[in-house]
Amino acid sequence: MNHTDAVKEIVKIIPESEEEFKESYKTKTPFMVISVFTKQIKKLIKNHDQKILMKSITKMNLLYNKGDQALKNAIENIFIYSLDSLTFCCEPAYKELIFARMSPGLQNNYLRQVYKSGI
Repeated sequence: MNHTDAVKEIVKIIPESEEEFKESYKTKTPFMVISVFTKQIKKLIKNHDQKILMKSITKMNLLYNKGDQALKNAIENIFIYSLDSLTFCCEPAYKELIFARMSPGLQNNYLRQVYKSGI
């Protein structure tokens, strides 16, 4: 799966993101696709839209597991890197719910980034 396939998958669960993806400069690279998706996830967290958020996390798992190397790198460098700032203001139970929905591969990558940075 490449970044153009990823856009189609993301729009299925967050139809309002289609407008953001229509801007051609935002969808030319996997990094821009994941950046837009991460912003959408941030909005979902802020609005406490748990149903769509859980679908989005599940979709991120799918993109990570079935995506090409460029898409995986984008997820690791944008989504995983942003997790702490995305969940900073969440209640602990809500944060646990988000992390529990993440695949073991994404969780391990997150832990690797946290421990590697010395935090």
